[in-house]
Parts: sequence; structure tokens; C-alpha cells
Amino acid sequence: MFSLLSRPVPQGAVARDPFSLVDAMFNELASQRGPSGLVSRARIDVTERSGAYEVRAELPGVKKDDIAIDIDGATVSVSAKLSSRNERKDGERVLYSERSHESYARSFELPQAVDTQAAEAKFEDGVLTLTLPKKDAPKSTRLSVR
Repeated sequence: MFSLLSRPVPQGAVARDPFSLVDAMFNELASQRGPSGLVSRARIDVTERSGAYEVRAELPGVKKDDIAIDIDGATVSVSAKLSSRNERKDGERVLYSERSHESYARSFELPQAVDTQAAEAKFEDGVLTLTLPKKDAPKSTRLSVR
């Protein structure tokens, strides 16, 4: 298979490509950080029902306390952060330690302003569900996730 990060070796060449180790490192890094990240897994669906909008956001692996929802009139912003740590120990000496930090933010505008006093947020099984009743006059607020 051809990799965009590797260089072709000239025919008959015996010398090792000095960039091969760097290429291997970037290929490995690219495969680890591929489509498994929070941003690529997070999906948002917005539906309109009589008198309200329903927003469903898939945020796998995220904790409820790491989600922020801001509503300003008809503009809805959802952000989340995901941190993980993988550490392998042999007695007291750490042999391997890896950390990752990801963040996700999405803003969109609804056709009509939201009644923030009646808005609800629920987070279950990695899915955030917002119920946003419609309102004529815009008002800004931050929702807490229950």
C-alpha cells in the first residue's frame, strides 16, 4: 500500500532512507489519531416538533461535567472535552504513559429563538438531548446538564 508520507526508494539503492524513521513515526501517529477522535465521532441531529426543537448530540466517552451548552436567542453552542490517560506500571517504575486531550465545539442557529427558562438538557449513555421550546424574544443563558 502506498503512503503519502513515505518516499519511494530508488531502484538499486542500498543506503537506508534517512527519513524512513520520521515517516514511520508520522504514519503511526496518523493511524492512531484517525477517525476515532471525539470530533469525528460526535454527531448532532436537530429536529423540529410543534413548539420546540430537539437536539441530539452523540458525545461518546465524555463525562456530563465536561459538557457546556450556551444559548443566545436562536444560537445554540455545544462544547465538550475528553481527557484520557493510559499508564502501564511494573512495580514503581513507569514503563509506558500516554495522555490525550480532545475538545469539541459546535454552534448553529435555529430558525426561531429559544425559551431558555423552559429549556432542558439530559445526558444518558453518551447522548446529549436538548429540548428547546420556541420563543419570540431572544434571551441568553447557560444550561446545566442533568
